[in-house]
Amino acid sequence: MYHLKSIGTRVPAGRLSGRSLPKNHFSLPGLAMAVLSFGLCHWASAEVTPGEIAFAEMNCVACHQASPTIAQRLASRKSPQLGQSGSQLSPTWLRDFLLNPQKEKSGNLMPDMLHGLSAVEKSAAADALTHYLVSLQPADTNSATRLEPAVVVEGGELFHKVGCVACHAPQELPVVSTTDFSGDSPKEPRSHSGLAELATNSIPLGELAKKYTVNSLAAFLRDPLKSRPSGRMPRQRLDEKESRAIAMYLLRDQPAPVPQSKIPGLNYEAFEGLKDQLPDYSKLKAIASGYATNLSLEGLPRRNATGLRLRGQLTIPREGDYTFWTLSRDGSQLFVDGKLVVNNDGVHKPTEKEGRVKLSVGDHSLTVNYFHHSGPAVLKAMWSGPGIKKQEIPNSAISLADNGQFMHVAGEQPFVLDATKVAKGQHVFEQYNCGACHEVNQPGRKAKPLEKLAGKNNGCLASKPAARIPSFALTEKQRAELRALLTNLSGLEQPLAPADQVHRTMTALNCYACHGRDGQGAPTGLRRAYFKVNGTADLGEEGSVPPHLNGVGAKLKPAWLEKVLVGGVSVRPYMATRMPQFGEANVKALAAAFRQADAGQKGGHDLSVDPAFANGLRLVGNEGLSCIACHNFAGHPSLGVPALDITTAPERLNSDWFRRYLLDPAKLRPGTRMPQFWPGGVAANKTILEGNTENQITAIWSYLSSPTVAKNLPPGLLAPKMELVPKREPLIYRNFIEGAGSRAIGVGYPEKVNLAFDANQMCIDLLWHGQFMDASHHWTGRGEGSQPPLGYSVLKFTPGVPFAVLDDSQTPWPKTSARAVGYQFKGYMYDDRRRPQFRYMFGDAEIAEFFLPEKFAANAETGLRRTLTLHAAKPMAGLWFRAALADKVEELGQSTYLVDGSIRLAFPFFTQKVNNGNTPSRPQITVRMSAGKYELLVPVIFESGAAEIMEEISW
Repeated sequence: MYHLKSIGTRVPAGRLSGRSLPKNHFSLPGLAMAVLSFGLCHWASAEVTPGEIAFAEMNCVACHQASPTIAQRLASRKSPQLGQSGSQLSPTWLRDFLLNPQKEKSGNLMPDMLHGLSAVEKSAAADALTHYLVSLQPADTNSATRLEPAVVVEGGELFHKVGCVACHAPQELPVVSTTDFSGDSPKEPRSHSGLAELATNSIPLGELAKKYTVNSLAAFLRDPLKSRPSGRMPRQRLDEKESRAIAMYLLRDQPAPVPQSKIPGLNYEAFEGLKDQLPDYSKLKAIASGYATNLSLEGLPRRNATGLRLRGQLTIPREGDYTFWTLSRDGSQLFVDGKLVVNNDGVHKPTEKEGRVKLSVGDHSLTVNYFHHSGPAVLKAMWSGPGIKKQEIPNSAISLADNGQFMHVAGEQPFVLDATKVAKGQHVFEQYNCGACHEVNQPGRKAKPLEKLAGKNNGCLASKPAARIPSFALTEKQRAELRALLTNLSGLEQPLAPADQVHRTMTALNCYACHGRDGQGAPTGLRRAYFKVNGTADLGEEGSVPPHLNGVGAKLKPAWLEKVLVGGVSVRPYMATRMPQFGEANVKALAAAFRQADAGQKGGHDLSVDPAFANGLRLVGNEGLSCIACHNFAGHPSLGVPALDITTAPERLNSDWFRRYLLDPAKLRPGTRMPQFWPGGVAANKTILEGNTENQITAIWSYLSSPTVAKNLPPGLLAPKMELVPKREPLIYRNFIEGAGSRAIGVGYPEKVNLAFDANQMCIDLLWHGQFMDASHHWTGRGEGSQPPLGYSVLKFTPGVPFAVLDDSQTPWPKTSARAVGYQFKGYMYDDRRRPQFRYMFGDAEIAEFFLPEKFAANAETGLRRTLTLHAAKPMAGLWFRAALADKVEELGQSTYLVDGSIRLAFPFFTQKVNNGNTPSRPQITVRMSAGKYELLVPVIFESGAAEIMEEISW
């Protein structure tokens, strides 16, 4: 027998989680009775009875009016939609289902509505209802679908991988690995007996081959909420191709004999790895094959260096001379009866070529070979002949050379709508109040309200209901539980406690099939073996099994919780099982219930966000805790296993939970591979932030919360082929640097601070911390384009020429090029430690710039002390240095300024020099507004033909 943890969507009668139950307590298998049995044994609150759960799942309030508070508490399951919103169902299945719902699909909640009729009357009523219901539903435009064995295989893989077998019985044994199950999973399933056992603990599918065509089942799988709005069958986020593959797999027993008539279309084969001309496809192995509905590229594989071969029969209506054309980009060839008629081979723009051949009446083999090299793919085939003007070869002239097998609904009988039966069926539908559950044109009639049912043993709860009264397949025990509920309606007037609401919703929607919460649910045993990872990465439990939901309301932010529940968003692309979508109406309240139920699990220690995140960056990188060894980062792959992207944490997680998780990962997620970096609250890394645990965790959170985190990558994340690493002395990089001018000179210092000097404008274009440059882009191949800096905190510095002569404080700063206003670059020279000094002329002034890495505050990033030295035989009056052009400049005192809230500029000796001159009239550092921007201007003061400006830059 299966325990609760095995999720039994269908739980065997008699035993559950070690608790004994009366034999045959539940007679209905499938989800309906699974919900009843699951709820009976495992409600946390005695206020919720099995009768209440049954009442909600059976949707009794569809007929019996309830107060708004009771209706809200019950949140009853809605019946499937009919009409245009419903599924396309086989008339044969519909009729048999109406005759005997439990025989057609054991465990469903549809009552027998026609039980009071004689066999003849029942058959006639079911037939009339079938005609009426088929008249309402959308027509299936293609009842027969060509069987494609490769698609069946693909569908089987998807069915067993994306999450279908969490609820439904697997149909094939899992591929067993020793690395991807939990400890209680079988390592060697030896026989199919395990599949039979799982079938007793799964939601039955029924006889799908009799119910659907491939097209109608695929449409249902893509959007089951359209016809079943209560979410018991969720949307699994399948695209059109995936849904069709799963549908074909589930209906694979439908194939019928080869049809005698011609089938329009062609067989196609796809090839890859081609070069610049058409090969002999008969000597190559196709990567895919299938059925094309027409002679075009519609729906066929199209990628660069892709080849296609389309083959079929061409029907010639009259004997005579025929001309064929192909229009293609790139190569194409057309063969008739194995003879090359049109040769349009090679790599070229859309080009049309023609060929002629004499053909007799009848069928001739047709082959069109195609090759796509690059650019928009184009392929058309035209013909002309006796009585035929030039036109594209029509579908009516093309048929399959190999008709193959076509899939038809099992037991399908010819069916033609009968208007008389449609009218009779509508009458029966209204007579039996079917509209109460399945509203079509108007709502059904209401029966007695709930408060008038207390103590009644008749109606639906009678052992043998009267004619026209729904007959549910209930046991006497279940009827007694429903009667008990009706005698205590006052209890239903109270809203559910949040914890009960969570448990009830998770039970009804079968969330326990994938997720555990508070000791209940999560896959185990053989079913666990179907939970896989995409790819081959060994991620253990965290890579294959959906996370437990213990305290999830305290873990996830409200907005993210709604995104997960309503939008099915996922941050675990490596997990093969997909997060289903149950429909907003069914789960939106669950987010609030989670938060309320788990409110007591919050630690009340929310983290602050410090805009200075450099220490967090180092902790995440390979200089600190090497989080990037396992976690993807801002779309970049990790250095090892591809764990979830760590930069999503601030959007998803409450900071209090993040802190508690880092301090003790195993406590919040038992079995996690996340290491403990602060065992006992003590930091393993003592070098960053002096080993202060709380400061380190806050720094990591601040870094991940930064809006620029994707631009400031941690050290070691990228593994460039040619990283330039300054060690004992600076390195110079003379290539195109992204964000810098065309004559940028990159300088990387061993102190892990870097700059790019623009030799066109004589200014600093970029400043950044950390790693210097990756030279592989420019030092291998042709080296075209620009290479971005490799480090973090990349700063676009003050643009334009650094010096200008201004007539007064209102004179605009020149916007022309440096050369236009008299600048000349004179190169650079090194000091004894190979630190460069940049030299240039401005008018008669010789200017030199020198940069020295230095820390200006404890625990701060290394900055740059910039010294600008000017020599001129004749001092230049009105000469200014522009230190900043920004949206905001704040004066901090002592000739120190904060630029745009993040750059600190200080001029430590400026005030001293001005005061020593004893001339108060000499100009001061000025902040002015010009053209919508703030400018920070420093006057150049010559003494004995020389001037010096020292600037401290930190960011």
